[in-house]
Amino acid sequence: MTKRPTRPAARQRPRRPRGEGTIYFDAVRRRYEGQIYATDKRGITSRRKVTGATEEAVRDKLRKIAVDASENKLVANAHGTVGKFLEGWVTNILPGTVAPSTERQYADVVRLYITPHIGTRRLSSLKPSDVTKMVRTLTDSGLSPNTARTARSVLRRALRSALADGDINSNVAVTAQGVRVPPADGRTMTFDEARTFLDSIADHRLAAAWTTALGLGLRLGELLGLAWGDLDLDASNPTVTIARALKRVPNAGLELSEPKTRTSRRTVFLPSPVAVALRQHRRRQTEERLAAGPEWVASPLGHDLVFRTEFGTAIDPANFRHYTYRVTAQAGLGRWTPHELRHSAASLLIAMGVPLKVVSETLGHSSIRITADVYGHLLDESRIEAARAMERALGGGL
Repeated sequence: MTKRPTRPAARQRPRRPRGEGTIYFDAVRRRYEGQIYATDKRGITSRRKVTGATEEAVRDKLRKIAVDASENKLVANAHGTVGKFLEGWVTNILPGTVAPSTERQYADVVRLYITPHIGTRRLSSLKPSDVTKMVRTLTDSGLSPNTARTARSVLRRALRSALADGDINSNVAVTAQGVRVPPADGRTMTFDEARTFLDSIADHRLAAAWTTALGLGLRLGELLGLAWGDLDLDASNPTVTIARALKRVPNAGLELSEPKTRTSRRTVFLPSPVAVALRQHRRRQTEERLAAGPEWVASPLGHDLVFRTEFGTAIDPANFRHYTYRVTAQAGLGRWTPHELRHSAASLLIAMGVPLKVVSETLGHSSIRITADVYGHLLDESRIEAARAMERALGGGL
């Protein structure tokens, strides 16, 4: 009897090890898809789905998810867009962490520059190249490099929150390529121009304001936010403490707020011409107070401000700018802005050989790097002197 041949056993596909997920081909979409259950950094287990053109590409993605989960690096299963995330950040997280004016500025930056370019991207899949492209698109569209840099900075701050919450694994705005902002070669007064200007305003009721602006390099808001309690004019070394800034807030009017940064709150010594001008101003203001009588506003915005109108109210920063345009033109120097007076103060200090760190502290910059970026080109004379000192130390020319 002939033995019937046995049917060969069907070839079995090797069983995929547990934890690698499943892979299948979607005939409709003509792509491979994979699924795996994984636990994210929050301890929440959910199903993750990936797609790819090949089975191997899908398998690699599933392996990465598994590895991230095993190393507690797997981000939350967030499917929201960058635009949706930023909307929540502006509404729920940003308020209270910055000054109200800065909050409004950040909200405008998000609305005008970030969301239109990357708002539809998935937050969890945002890449550094997306941010780099956004920055370049902003500059290519004619916006200033500083605007593009601000957009990246705001996005970096927002993504910091997403990173802390486990929604992303890295802050891609940090690793994205930035934009170079060329240093602004703003005008600065020479020593002769500064003396000419101060001589020309000697009899003006706000002479002390411009003397203080030029002598200390205060920001306009800091200058107009000074209160008499911030000054110690009778000490052997008179000082002033910058504790607030005056700003006009849209739909709210004039407000006093905290200084721009932590280092903006500072105490600096007064040069003699500034201290003398402020003492004279104190006497003049007493006379104005008596002349105004009951119309005098004792404490505008809750503070005994140093610089006020003839009736004691706070001076609008926009009005002070126009006053500055007028008096500098009348001095024969052309039209100068209050910010150019601040710029001039720094330049004059550097020209006198004051160390850059001291200049930075006087101006209230958040770091000496900012001072160096803006005013570093003015240090050539100091560098030349350093070379000459080394020549003397080494015994002559090299």
